[in-house]
Amino acid sequence: MVTSGAYPLRRTPTQDRASRQVERILDAACAEVVERGYDAASTSGIAKRAEIAVGSVYRYFPDKRSLIQAIERRNQARYTEAVATRLAEVTSWRQAVDVTMVTFREMHRTDPGFRAVVLSGLGDPDLETQPGEYDDQHAGEFSELLVARFGARDSRNFRLAVTLSIAMGEALAHLADRLPEAEAEYVLSQGLPALYSTLAPHFPA
Repeated sequence: MVTSGAYPLRRTPTQDRASRQVERILDAACAEVVERGYDAASTSGIAKRAEIAVGSVYRYFPDKRSLIQAIERRNQARYTEAVATRLAEVTSWRQAVDVTMVTFREMHRTDPGFRAVVLSGLGDPDLETQPGEYDDQHAGEFSELLVARFGARDSRNFRLAVTLSIAMGEALAHLADRLPEAEAEYVLSQGLPALYSTLAPHFPA
């Protein structure tokens, strides 16, 4: 298994056409899992949706689990890009927290890749266990932005506070998305101040 760009592959695509085929496979896998569920989703169904031979799927991915892991890594890359673009416009650190929350919830509602990972109950375990991956990566990038743009005092405790706020924010977003709109708004109105409180001691008064 090799890694090409954001996701692990059996072999690296060497041409733009092959790279586009990998993206079609991942898009098809998302649609298959969202429509049929992970257990019922099949590699042949994914190949049919992608309009390629099933052997072309196996050329890059050995099984469904590896497809979900690749989708999760692609999700991570898309989320990071979307947040970076939106954070360019913010004018306060609290607004930056709000933007990351809104983007996280929006992508889970609208991007089939995020839905596919949630429905499968799977993902890439390396994203949860290896330093520098997943929350650690987002925490590092967000910490640097808060220091550079809004004067946060950088320290080990500050970076732990950012990591904690990201973990809390993800849990808050998932809870809100399971509730009716009015209850979700209440949960967010109560939960967001807790995120602010976690970070506030690290900023100038």
